[in-house]
Amino acid sequence: MILLSTTPYSFENTFTAFKLAEAALDQGNQVTLFASGDAVHNFTVNQNPKGILNPEAKFGELIARGMRVDLCGTCLQFRGVKSEHRAEGASPSSLKNLFNLMDDANVFVNLGF
Repeated sequence: MILLSTTPYSFENTFTAFKLAEAALDQGNQVTLFASGDAVHNFTVNQNPKGILNPEAKFGELIARGMRVDLCGTCLQFRGVKSEHRAEGASPSSLKNLFNLMDDANVFVNLGF
């Protein structure tokens, strides 16, 4: 279980989250990433960064491998991220669900708060 709460390009947290999730999937673990706050921008479509990690593409690879991605619904609403702007496989969720995910997790990593 990874909680990510920072923007895609302001910190190295996005890259760290990607590499941790990739390593966990490589070892056969189930991985859930919950994006809160500005981290929901890691899962918006049509990003085109130059020379750095493209979070939409890289997380898309992990979603295709089975990683679950939940996005804070209130955070999406506050930031005006509509359903057509969300990356495929990233679903709106809630803080109540975040608590349940944390409660069920064997390992919890917090990147951002």
